[in-house]
Amino acid sequence: MILELDVGNTRGKWRYLVEGEVIARGDIETAQLREQVMPFGWADLTPQRFRVVNVAGPIVAEFLSQVARNLFTLEVEFSAVAPQCAGVICGYEDHSALGVDRWLAMLAAYQQSSRASLIVDCGSAVTLDLLDNSGRHIGGYIVPGFGLMNRALSADTHAAKSREELALTKTLGAGRNTNEAINRGLLLMVLGAVDRAMEELRSRSGSLPLLWLTGGDAQLLSAVYQHEHRLVPDLVMDGLALSNP
Repeated sequence: MILELDVGNTRGKWRYLVEGEVIARGDIETAQLREQVMPFGWADLTPQRFRVVNVAGPIVAEFLSQVARNLFTLEVEFSAVAPQCAGVICGYEDHSALGVDRWLAMLAAYQQSSRASLIVDCGSAVTLDLLDNSGRHIGGYIVPGFGLMNRALSADTHAAKSREELALTKTLGAGRNTNEAINRGLLLMVLGAVDRAMEELRSRSGSLPLLWLTGGDAQLLSAVYQHEHRLVPDLVMDGLALSNP
């Protein structure tokens, strides 16, 4: 019985596995964890291990450690980036500077495909990481996420304000009102980054890469991306079994 938790900058999500099968899952705002609010349903769990990927900082890490000791009588197994793991070689000059969530997503993608891959995590920021056919991490890109870009437009312009949350759409046709123009424009910007990164990886690897989409806003991108790709919401947590076997 294993409890796994992926804590991002804005939200955290967890799942509870028994003999490899997910039997419970949930989510929580990262701000609640900083305020020492325990995720709903944890009091009923009896994990034998507690694996965590945390990019939200030491306050959250300390709270999770306290919960693990007091509620589960366990020590948290925090994932960390290594120079090499599960066939993947980190491309950063200083491997400890790479976000651990990006690292785990790469481990999981390569373990599932063993081919050149572009891993795109759509969260508060959108990260794009390039893996070649041999599992070598070529490097990556980081751009603002949809929410950040939308808030920047709203804060720094008078008229360009979207009154609605970015919603699923299957068209990128030019918007005929401000909401459509902003929402489709944001998607177009991220798709442009994806296309450029795919071309970069294709030229470096000599083969057609596979695109992986994960993160809270990944479904928005998946709905408008016209080529082969895999939408895997739990890709980061899938990597925990590789970094912390």
